[in-house]
Amino acid sequence: MENNAILSALSARKSVRVFTPDPVTPDERAAILNAAFQAPTAGNQQLYTILDITDPALKATLADLCDHQPMIAKAPWALIFVVDYAKWIDLFEHVGCFEPEFVERTGKAPRRAPGLGDFAIAAQDTVIAAQNAVVAAEALGLGSCYIGDIVENAEEVAELLDLPPYTMPLSMLIIGTPRKERPAIAHPVVNLVHEERYCRADAATMDAQVAEMDAMFRPHARVVGERVVDIYTRKHTSPFMAEMSRSMEWWFKNWLGK
Repeated sequence: MENNAILSALSARKSVRVFTPDPVTPDERAAILNAAFQAPTAGNQQLYTILDITDPALKATLADLCDHQPMIAKAPWALIFVVDYAKWIDLFEHVGCFEPEFVERTGKAPRRAPGLGDFAIAAQDTVIAAQNAVVAAEALGLGSCYIGDIVENAEEVAELLDLPPYTMPLSMLIIGTPRKERPAIAHPVVNLVHEERYCRADAATMDAQVAEMDAMFRPHARVVGERVVDIYTRKHTSPFMAEMSRSMEWWFKNWLGK
């Protein structure tokens, strides 16, 4: 297994936040986008749109809106993966699915807005495509980093990117040549896989989780549970997470056409 190129690329992958100024070449861009296009998709609908961004001014604005992260502005290339049902609404209308004659002839329900079920499959399409792009970048020797903060400041982001109803920017990737190589970061594995059914962790399992996380968090972890406390204070109770939750409510209204 250790000689498998794909598995090796997955194991070696790490988030890269500092890039050289070298642009991503047209061939590399095409290869990464093609890998995204080949991702599994519900009913071959490809319920996403990819925004291909290289404009420095646009990246700078996105850096400010995405929790003030200068690395976004400095990255050679950014891709925003938009959960997108707007294009299907447009296609349905374009071929006449909303016409009274079509409804009468087929017996299908009249026009409806996308629901949360539609969002569930569209979101899966979107993040799978994004991860294919990540793996392709790694295979080409490029680095990438997910930017979940793209959902923040929903109103401003929607206006900036001209996003219509029935869309949501779920993920952003920044991509470029890593300025320096560094080893992949180990990920915890305790309590990630449950057999057959979900099982809430008992005290012994949680103690094992805490020990594993603290071991990986050194030299920062000086007392038991410090990694969990770090996540609670730096992520769970952070202002940016409050803004992300507020914005997600706005995006869901946008998805439902409200």
